[in-house]
Amino acid sequence: MLKVVVNVVDVAADLRAGLVRALGPLDRATMRHGIADPHALQQIREESGQRLARHPSEADQSRLLGIRGVVLRVLGDFDGAEVDAAAAVKYAEAVGADMLLAPARARLGQVLRVQGRYEEADQLFALAEAGELPRTLTGAVRAYAGLSCLAQGRVTEALIHIQRATEYNPHAFVMQIAEVALDLAEERAAKAGFGLPPRGWAERAGHPAPERFQDQQTGRYGYLGPDGRPVIQAAFSQAGDFRGGVAAVCQADWGAIDRTGTVVVPMLYNSLDTTTVDGRTVTGFVGGVAVAGQRGRLGVVHRSGRIIAAPRYQQVQVHPAGFLVSVDGYSWGTLGLDGAEQVPMRVDRAEAVRTLDAAVSIDDGPL
Repeated sequence: MLKVVVNVVDVAADLRAGLVRALGPLDRATMRHGIADPHALQQIREESGQRLARHPSEADQSRLLGIRGVVLRVLGDFDGAEVDAAAAVKYAEAVGADMLLAPARARLGQVLRVQGRYEEADQLFALAEAGELPRTLTGAVRAYAGLSCLAQGRVTEALIHIQRATEYNPHAFVMQIAEVALDLAEERAAKAGFGLPPRGWAERAGHPAPERFQDQQTGRYGYLGPDGRPVIQAAFSQAGDFRGGVAAVCQADWGAIDRTGTVVVPMLYNSLDTTTVDGRTVTGFVGGVAVAGQRGRLGVVHRSGRIIAAPRYQQVQVHPAGFLVSVDGYSWGTLGLDGAEQVPMRVDRAEAVRTLDAAVSIDDGPL
């Protein structure tokens, strides 16, 4: 069997590992991380800046700005931290991958949390839970969402977050946050009760996506706002749910709209049914991309409308690190998230999947 090795480097992985060592435990009084090694923090800050100049890709910029934003936040430079964290979100949004968006949003939420801007922080933490994410990353996000709730006296909601955090992420830094949070929750509940009832995800996230509905008279689909009134009229013969800010819709052909109803992916495709490597099929977008059918062949389109891979394949399956592709269903290859070929279509499916699995880098903390 042909063996193909693809080198995919996460340019911030070693910096994240250094952050784990440089940060101190969560302080009970401030609900902020202490500093175990200030010299190491400054080194990470400087190295992040140097790498930003050498790695211009949007994904790398998002990762590096996110790390530098954490350092600035811990050092108390909240203005600088917010600038970096907000830029990291913008770069992640341009890529559209859930595993970039989630940590970027959570890190911006952290900057806002320590400044007392809890409503904005809660919304970002909620959005950071959405998408195709590993449990460890969701767990880290939930731990910090719990701290935000504690600061607001929402003890019951905080306890829900902390429970999920410990279930999803057993890493030592998450467990230490959970231990401090549980102590604070007990203390605050004894003094002032358990606070307001817990909010659902949509409320925490600020109702970010209209809900699909079908007009009973015409049979066509549109979308409702949080008040139950149509915000996008029922004009589509078929429609998917909103995922990542866009929804796949069909009139004569398939395309996609944003939350305002504006067409962002031209209606040029026979289908937008996205199959994932683990066997699911979603109408619309997964991780900011969709498998697009055209004239009997499949390609990949970004939620912005940009074509990532032209329709030339018999099968395309979406993976967090790229795409599994085949022209005959027997020989497989892989594409990167940018559509560039990584593994030629000369290996079996299992080998191609292993290659993509090896390229996954999970950014689950410190956030």
